[in-house]
Amino acid sequence: MFDTIVVFFSNSDLLKGGVVISAIWWAWFYQKGEPGKIRSYLLSALLGSLIALVLARVLALALPPRIRPVLDPTLHFRSPIGLPEQSNWTIWSSFPSDHAALFFALAMGVWLTSARAGLALIGYVAICICLPRIYIGIHYPTDIVAGAGLGVLCVLLCSWRRVRELWTPPMLDWIERRPGLGYAVLFLITFQIATLFWDIRTFLFIFDISV
Repeated sequence: MFDTIVVFFSNSDLLKGGVVISAIWWAWFYQKGEPGKIRSYLLSALLGSLIALVLARVLALALPPRIRPVLDPTLHFRSPIGLPEQSNWTIWSSFPSDHAALFFALAMGVWLTSARAGLALIGYVAICICLPRIYIGIHYPTDIVAGAGLGVLCVLLCSWRRVRELWTPPMLDWIERRPGLGYAVLFLITFQIATLFWDIRTFLFIFDISV
């Protein structure tokens, strides 16, 4: 039963991206503090998380490949019950973890708006998103640490005042003037993040096969 629960957590978009993105939207409408500043930090976190995700994938392709623990015969790893087979585990390097990069980046954005909520979300990401990926054997702890560090660094750089004030004020002004279109775009972006860009990844995978 424990294996089944952990595998479910590792595969559930609702319990991964759904929870984290819900926290982002909660922070967006957070009543305490300056709404403009809070939303500026959150936009920076969204941008930083996307940059971190791209960098994690680039590093995975550029660095020497690291076989996942579940696929390394020298480790004699015992797969948890109910773990499905996924072909991309055999072709993608495990270092660094793109899950850790993406979700720690978003959690850092919430932390910048509310330290208490941010710490709670960081704990959730560590325990409910990243630890299951170590348990089922698709990441080493160092993969998670490297991905988390990459995500946090990208958000801190994007949240640096000089960088943040270059583009978030006009973006927030556009959302305020065109709330229908602005929130529709934000919804689509956050929906793709919550589902880990499944549609886009599937399209690219099909395109690669056709080529």
